[in-house]
Amino acid sequence: MLLLRTRKRTKALSTGFGSEISPDTIRAAQEGRRDAQRVIFEVFQRPVLTLLRGLCKEPELARDLAQDVFVQAFAKLNQLRETSAFGGWLKQLTLNTAFAYFRRPTNQNHSLEDEAESESVDWHSQADWLSRVDDIEALFSVLSDEERLIVWLFVVEDYSHQELAEQFAISATAVRQRYHRALQKLKDRSQS
Repeated sequence: MLLLRTRKRTKALSTGFGSEISPDTIRAAQEGRRDAQRVIFEVFQRPVLTLLRGLCKEPELARDLAQDVFVQAFAKLNQLRETSAFGGWLKQLTLNTAFAYFRRPTNQNHSLEDEAESESVDWHSQADWLSRVDDIEALFSVLSDEERLIVWLFVVEDYSHQELAEQFAISATAVRQRYHRALQKLKDRSQS
């Protein structure tokens, strides 16, 4: 069952990226030592896969993207200044890898109507019913990759509509509308 996040953002901890790993291991991995890289992989493989499985429809795609994440992580590890920030850094790299994969150039001009939605709308409460769904992955399979990403990042990872708008290069209104439509698809599917 999906556990909905609290209102406070815990980016590194929400999916296991807060695991302890010694600074010496990270420094050894920065020097290219395979044994240290293997330790990092073993500690963070599960959080990376968990996050990507939440974002991807196909488990094979999640595994492929996870492999890309670790290849990039070990290639860019020298850019990490604070070893204590490794979990958050790896999580952001994981999300950026997923965004890069799912980001599509759009040739359409989205002239979406503002549905006169008040900023006071509690967007999070609209998804509370998801916490009672037994097979969330099967339910999410009705969504497009973009819809799945928007719902997952908003509900589970606590991204704001504005942050999502920046990531997808669309307006916050468009994000809200896509989020609302995706939730409607999920409700329709869960009731059928």
